[in-house]
Amino acid sequence: MTSILGFGAYLPARVVGHEELAAQLGVEAGWILQACGIRERRYAAADETVVDMAEKAARTCLARTGLEPSALGGLLVGTGTPQRQFPGVSADLQRRLGFQGLALDVHLASCGGLVALVLAAELASRLGPVLVVASEKLSEVVQRHPAKETTILFGDGAGACVVSPDRGFLEIQDWIASSDGTFAEDLCMDPGGPLVMNGRQVIMQANRKLTGAVRSLLARTGTPSGDIGLFLFHQANLNLLKQVAKTLGIGEDKVFVNLETRGNTSSASLLIAASEAQDQGRFRSGEAGLMAAFGSGFTCGALQFRTA
Repeated sequence: MTSILGFGAYLPARVVGHEELAAQLGVEAGWILQACGIRERRYAAADETVVDMAEKAARTCLARTGLEPSALGGLLVGTGTPQRQFPGVSADLQRRLGFQGLALDVHLASCGGLVALVLAAELASRLGPVLVVASEKLSEVVQRHPAKETTILFGDGAGACVVSPDRGFLEIQDWIASSDGTFAEDLCMDPGGPLVMNGRQVIMQANRKLTGAVRSLLARTGTPSGDIGLFLFHQANLNLLKQVAKTLGIGEDKVFVNLETRGNTSSASLLIAASEAQDQGRFRSGEAGLMAAFGSGFTCGALQFRTA
């Protein structure tokens, strides 16, 4: 059975609080908390790249799982903020880690980490262990074109995990994913341009598609929602996370949240959250759990697992 062997994460050193952004944007600090629930987020240094952060998360993950890079058969990197058009972040990261195998990018903001993870679950049986990394530098984007609706949300960071064809820490039970290009223009960014986000449409579609994906996956696996001990969602907005929990009828205590101090790190957020959940002992032996993310495309998906 395909499994996740463990997670790793990296966060830049610079902490940017809501008071600093409030002063920059000419808004009240309290408005930021009301709008998104984020008190602080991390910003990468000017010379710190998406690849730098990806490498640090990857090495942390490999150390935790006890794997050498030479044992890897593949590498998938989710990102919406690559530092060049091509080759992707995966090519630079593969060179730094020093291993042979398939390496490619999943260019999807917000849900790139999850999509890379489910693709790795399919590829691991053919390639062997696959390293999944998601890394984002959104601070560069939002500070290039500051806007209060988006600047308050985003931070930087990277997360990683290893997917193995053998049994391990988290056994992957099933997954579901789909895209709806109808709304592609509601969350998009041209090269060098501002981040465009139709907030109302994004929130509405995120709630609808996330809850739909979760319900469809649980129905397919025959798992009552009450049997899921831990829900890990893309950390987009605190109000959205609460809305999704309410719609699904699940207790907020089952939903892992680190958004308040991490901000929205786009495709990296799910893997960063999973790494911190592992650090905190939130994965309990024998218990089922679920990950889900929504993002550009609009692409949405969910993955169910059971802790060994």
